Amino acid sequence: MHETLTSSQLTRRSPGHVEWRTAASLQNYANAVVAMEARVAAIRHDGADELIWLVEHPPLYTAGTSARPDDLLDYNRFPVHQTGRGGQYTYHGPG
Repeated sequence: MHETLTSSQLTRRSPGHVEWRTAASLQNYANAVVAMEARVAAIRHDGADELIWLVEHPPLYTAGTSARPDDLLDYNRFPVHQTGRGGQYTYHGPG
């Protein structure tokens, strides 16, 4: 799903306006990922402005492509979201 851009594709885009957005409350992680992926598509294909989004979500783990369920001591402590990135488990939350 993730496409690697070449240096010529990265430099073709002229600098545009950068939108700043702050979420007023905790956001659902899965919904935030969908929104971010849609924005990336709009930037790449439609020339939308880039976005810096300050967002918080409840504590969770993301499971990278190398994550193994037996590596997590308490699999039910927080929701686990699969990602397409490399790596194992990453905790996202306070502390």
